[in-house]
Amino acid sequence: MPISCLCWIPKGVAKSHPRKSKYSSESILKIVQEHRDAAFQTCRSNELLTQVDTDVELSEYNLQDYDQEDKNDTRKMYGNNFFENNNMDPSICRSESESEDSSDIVVGPNDNLAVVGVTYNGTNTLEVYLYNDESQDWYIHHDIPVPNCPLCVEWLDCCSNFNGNGCNGSNLVAVGTTKSFINIWDIDVVNCLEPVATLTSNGKDDKLQSGKSSLKGHSNSVLDLSWNRPIRTVLASASADHSVIIWDVSLTKISSVLSHHLDKVQSLQWHPFEAQLLLTGSSDKTVKLIDCRFQQSAIDWNLSNEIEKVIWNPFYPTMFLHYLILLQIGSYDGSVHAFDVRNKDRIFQLDAHDMPVTDLALSYQTEGLLVTSSADRTAKVWDIAKKTSKFVNLKNLDIGSIYCSCFCPDDASVILFGGQKNSVSLVNLYQELSVFSHFRNKKQSSITFNR
Repeated sequence: MPISCLCWIPKGVAKSHPRKSKYSSESILKIVQEHRDAAFQTCRSNELLTQVDTDVELSEYNLQDYDQEDKNDTRKMYGNNFFENNNMDPSICRSESESEDSSDIVVGPNDNLAVVGVTYNGTNTLEVYLYNDESQDWYIHHDIPVPNCPLCVEWLDCCSNFNGNGCNGSNLVAVGTTKSFINIWDIDVVNCLEPVATLTSNGKDDKLQSGKSSLKGHSNSVLDLSWNRPIRTVLASASADHSVIIWDVSLTKISSVLSHHLDKVQSLQWHPFEAQLLLTGSSDKTVKLIDCRFQQSAIDWNLSNEIEKVIWNPFYPTMFLHYLILLQIGSYDGSVHAFDVRNKDRIFQLDAHDMPVTDLALSYQTEGLLVTSSADRTAKVWDIAKKTSKFVNLKNLDIGSIYCSCFCPDDASVILFGGQKNSVSLVNLYQELSVFSHFRNKKQSSITFNR
């Protein structure tokens, strides 16, 4: 399975010493039982569960007396070890406390984190990477097992009280999956087994629900998420059930449900400055600009093909981009289109790749720096600063078809790609002389993602 989604976390947000999650034996047994029951039902539905008479097969081994201590054995076993704790085991060099204080665990003030959604051999994981632009450190800091295949991930720095510690800024990620709900995970916690909250309307998480609502949650896969930065407790989700839902994350409640599309909604993004404006793109071949104060479409664009992704240009707040996958006889043609919301005019059309365009990444720091990714296993760098498109550079990446990409929020030249080969590629675009010389004197944005 490919890398399905990824996002960055800015410098100075993560706690320097992540908290280690602790569970009671009863809690672990409950979690294991829930996942085991779910896996059991899946196996039965797929006719993969076979019935084996284990009593007959294993009776010759006398396993019922396996845990009985041998009175003649003077060694005392603890679990699977002969030592009561790690400090007594000579094969372990460091104590548990020393391991927790390791420099590999500490997150410095100049470190970025990146969260990557991975599915491999039926196992779903959020891998949290640490990146330092000065030392060039890049490694997996910790990982989080998740119950379902992650399709989209969005960082949240919102006011929450999930842990009962008051309403403080948090380092959270929302994850949309093949299921109809959204899980929220705390990135400052390692060894966690459960999300801190779940956004759903079916009341599965009574502890976090603030009251029953007549509004219904999603009934199909969650395909995209967008956090409203001006109003930090607001999250929008797009689904294959044709709907868009606006959530109040702090209360884990639905604020409104928008049903303005006739097919699956594949992409959405809040305006970077106007908190009430939400851009959505759908398989019904329409793009809609929604004014959420009135919960209705302010402007519509009817196009000839399905919309895969929509993004705003922060340097031109009235300009947005989307890409289409154009189906032709015998081949696919990926193109990027830019529109002006003031008059609905198309500004330019960019024929980016010979094969489908799979993602767009637009720098929030360097004016006009656009990167297109494709199923042809390449990424192309473009300059769209003057409301026209100019090709700058091409990158061949050894990760198969590229499915997702995102610029580092604190380094204008660093971009992370996720690919078909279940691997990521961290690229500094300015290491290419053509890219560096072209963009070094470009206008830099004052937009910051930090608190």
